[in-house]
Amino acid sequence: MELRQLEMFLEAADRRSITAAAQALYVAQPSVSAQIAALERELGYPLFDRLPRGVRLTEVGRAVLPHARQIMRQVAEIRDSIDALEGLQRGRLVLGTMPTVTAHLIPTVIKAFREEFPAIDLRVVESSASGILEELAAHRLDLAVVTNAEPSAQIEVQPLLTEELYAIVPVNDPLAGRPEIDLRELSDRPFVVLEAGFSLRSVLWESCKSAGFSPRIAQEMSSIQGIKGLVEIGMGVSIAPRMSIDQEERLGLLKAIRLRQRPHRELEIVTSRGAYVSRSAAEFIAICRRMAATMRMEP
Repeated sequence: MELRQLEMFLEAADRRSITAAAQALYVAQPSVSAQIAALERELGYPLFDRLPRGVRLTEVGRAVLPHARQIMRQVAEIRDSIDALEGLQRGRLVLGTMPTVTAHLIPTVIKAFREEFPAIDLRVVESSASGILEELAAHRLDLAVVTNAEPSAQIEVQPLLTEELYAIVPVNDPLAGRPEIDLRELSDRPFVVLEAGFSLRSVLWESCKSAGFSPRIAQEMSSIQGIKGLVEIGMGVSIAPRMSIDQEERLGLLKAIRLRQRPHRELEIVTSRGAYVSRSAAEFIAICRRMAATMRMEP
């Protein structure tokens, strides 16, 4: 049973004429006759008595009529609901991201999105990159903003922003007055790092390995805010995106120093491969790109 068949049935019933129904629907009369006949075959009963001039509902046709009307009303309601969603008048968007991204980029994107689309229920899930990708693969997220993701059979990856990573030290550190240092100059320092599973930790490990040493871990933390707090009181040093410590630098709490090796990470938008991208998700992605394009990047 097809919706088009029900539509033609209702039109013919209301107009008591297959010819008039065809004219109202802007289709050929034989097409309407064929679709109604197909519906009758599927139901196993005639719906109309064919008269010399027009048609008349049979007893079965009269029984089918209110149900057909109800189905078409429900279809109209479904279409209205979709129109509301696509018009961003309501709906829900679930975003996955990492603490090191919510520290700078994501808050500005969320603010802009809520100002532009206040009726959308935006929910944010924070975890490590690996945890977020697992949630996305399980279709519990609509999209994610993570770092260093690899495309796979489950996910599609779109580049968003390349972030250079800086050494962060206390403001009274002997290195704090220098504009640039070699990462090897931190080889004898204790490091405050994110827990295993966070991509920023992996970038730190690889950068130190390339520089010829293994970092000495003073403390593991679950957030970039925790790392900044411990570095501020002198428990160690770390590396982080420059933009994530702009506020602390302005307040004179921390110092960011450029590294000669130029370590960096790739920030990406990730969606489930083959999944429908709603208009709200598409608008969120567009705002991400606008904000990323305006973010201050060092030369």
